[in-house]
Amino acid sequence: MKRFFLSATALAVLALASVASFAQDEPKQAMREVPFTEVKLDDNYWAPRIEANRVVSVPHNIKWCETETGRIDNFKIAAGLQKGEFKGIYFDDSDVYKIIEGFAYSLAAHPDAELKKKADEWIDYIGKSQQDDGYLMCYFTLVKPDEKWTNLASMHELYCAGHMAEAAVAYQRATGDDKFVKINRRLLDLICKRYGPNEGQLKNVAGHEEIELALVKMYQLTGDKKYLDEAKFFVDARGVAEGREKGLFGEYCQDMIPVREQTEIVGHAVRAMYLYCGATDVAGYYRDDALMAAMRRIFNNVTRNKMYITGGIGSSRSNEGFEENFKLPNKEAYCETCAAIGMLFWSHRMNLATGEAKFADVMERSAYNGFMSGYGLNGDSYFYVNPLLSDGNHHRQPFFGCACCPSNVIRALPSIPGYVYATAESDAAKSGDDTLVVNMYATGKATVELGDKIVEVEQQTRYPYDGKVFIKTTAKMKDANAEFTPFIVKTRIPEWTGLDRPADGYAVRSIAKPGATFALDFPTDVVRMVANPNVKDDNNRVALQRGPIVYCFEQVDNRGVRVDRIILPKNPEFRVETRVNFISDGNVNEATKGAASRTVDVIRVKDINGVDLTAVPYCVWDNRSAGRMCVWVRQAGLDSNAEDYADAKNWTDADGEPILYKSLDSKYLSDDVPEIAGDDVEFDGSNTTDSLSTLDYYNQAEKPNGSGDQNNPRATWWDHLGTNEWFEYSFAKPRKLTSCAVYWFDDTGRGRCRVPESWYITYQEPGSDEWKKVNAKDEYSCDRDRDVVVNFDEINASAIRINAKLQKDVSGGVLRWVVK
Repeated sequence: MKRFFLSATALAVLALASVASFAQDEPKQAMREVPFTEVKLDDNYWAPRIEANRVVSVPHNIKWCETETGRIDNFKIAAGLQKGEFKGIYFDDSDVYKIIEGFAYSLAAHPDAELKKKADEWIDYIGKSQQDDGYLMCYFTLVKPDEKWTNLASMHELYCAGHMAEAAVAYQRATGDDKFVKINRRLLDLICKRYGPNEGQLKNVAGHEEIELALVKMYQLTGDKKYLDEAKFFVDARGVAEGREKGLFGEYCQDMIPVREQTEIVGHAVRAMYLYCGATDVAGYYRDDALMAAMRRIFNNVTRNKMYITGGIGSSRSNEGFEENFKLPNKEAYCETCAAIGMLFWSHRMNLATGEAKFADVMERSAYNGFMSGYGLNGDSYFYVNPLLSDGNHHRQPFFGCACCPSNVIRALPSIPGYVYATAESDAAKSGDDTLVVNMYATGKATVELGDKIVEVEQQTRYPYDGKVFIKTTAKMKDANAEFTPFIVKTRIPEWTGLDRPADGYAVRSIAKPGATFALDFPTDVVRMVANPNVKDDNNRVALQRGPIVYCFEQVDNRGVRVDRIILPKNPEFRVETRVNFISDGNVNEATKGAASRTVDVIRVKDINGVDLTAVPYCVWDNRSAGRMCVWVRQAGLDSNAEDYADAKNWTDADGEPILYKSLDSKYLSDDVPEIAGDDVEFDGSNTTDSLSTLDYYNQAEKPNGSGDQNNPRATWWDHLGTNEWFEYSFAKPRKLTSCAVYWFDDTGRGRCRVPESWYITYQEPGSDEWKKVNAKDEYSCDRDRDVVVNFDEINASAIRINAKLQKDVSGGVLRWVVK
């Protein structure tokens, strides 16, 4: 391999005059987290999920890695312990590492001899698969041993090494056993020797970031500064073309310009989050103001231009990441669970670095909504993708072929207690930290070391479903003979409350006695949220939010109207109900029966026609019967294009930054309730493809030039062959209908679409989910090259379908479908 060395110019770019040439022993942070091991939650939201993670998710993931996917077998084969071939995707090692990290968090909170034994068994397989020089990645060892390190852009060697480092650090912190760290350090030492800014080293970066933040964690554990220096090198080298082995990797990998010059978030969402986590860490240790300024710019860009109301990020399936500002489609939203986890990680780091509550606001939104939507209440089902609108075909899965979300959930969920508290040093502090910071609210207890004292803190609350929080502190001096000194408690005033708050977002209390109790009371009214008018998919629509929880409408609760057809009245009356058994015992694992996570608060409201509706927390959707789901529903009297509403001044803050979401101001609602043009009739199908523009209910489409007309848009069921399929019209308001005309698509001689074997018409009456057959007066013909008309007795329909049985081994479709 040809080696490249850094020129003096490139070295100068990497060094940057504003950056100190050495790291500080402690990062420049406004706050320090209270470790999750010192916080015990006993609430109705997090505690049951963390317990389900321990008793259900951990065994479930062990099973999938050992018996379903071959991910443990890969290590055994690489170690020479058994024969076989590599199975899975080249970066599957990372799943095993993330699961071991989850083991560590679980062991720290709940010592378990059997789980410790399983972890040691896996670590032994990993160690035995390591090569003499420290290299370790099963795919290259077993499949392409001569291609190691040749494709960092795509092949994830540094990514896997990073997840291994995170797992090793967590395992030593949890158990005191350093054997996994020793294995990983051999690999990290190889990386540090190979890549860097010095003569004889290669200049390159990871295509999928992760190594940067992991190296910082290894430095924090070992104190070996070469790991921190290596993390800085990888951050500095990204986006710098000179001397790179094979050039820059581009926007997809955030590798187009130096990190300090970046202003907009682009590319793959998970990669971006991991990079900026590492960059934030590096900025703190090296007192790098320029790098921290870049982190602020990029954070503002994503949260004010490219983040869903759920805290989900990464709108595009094509790059699993970001598109242009304000392009936030709901049904096509990608919003990978791992990206929400990454946003949780990054916003937590930014909160600690700056001491500003606005970052904890994002952390909270991501945690309760974008992250937890990816985790099923049973503990053994997951979403990879988290849309905000579903036609009923998007469901949780037990695992995924791509090493990703289940194992990421396993490690992220039990770490949540570490996000609740932090400590800080006030200007008046004389003996280290004297300030307890409360960032999240949840029933439980914590032990906090605060300078010269130990503080026991206890919360009692139904948060996030209730804003009443009772906090009790009991403090004692480390030196029993010392005089008690006051300390400070800072409590975050959540942004969603709409309350006035100081610049940093925290209320401050001075605690002058060893024991103190105080109460918080945040308003948790149901709020209709509206989106910036530049978010076209949310125009004329509102989303319901109560406290930090974003709500959605599921079809299972709303039989009277299709949920994507809901229109709220101008002045709806909301009422909140607590459901103790949100999912029935028949849908619950034995291990999690009785868990309080099945208790949720739902919102009841009537639509514009007086139909009773129920909204449920977005984070628990698709845990019951399959069906449609919708977050953003239409609002009577709202016009997102109205001049006073769309005025740009109404959508910027005091700093001129965009506002992406805010509560609805009733002054923007008109008294009239017009039909919303272009959204009266919706077309859907069991497997719709191609263009749907000529499936025109209003009969405005031109007549096709025969069934094989290739110039005419069509809707097909391709690539379903010989199956039972359907197309559907649904109506915002019921329609009286008496006829249906279908023009079948048939591309004989060019493709595999044919007229169907047979078909018939069904409909739904308002308020019913039953599909009834019409009383047809004409034959259900499958003729080509004409409108096939079927008249029937008058029906009052909220939806109508054509149901087709396709011919054997072929598909089918329509060029036009008109109902009257």
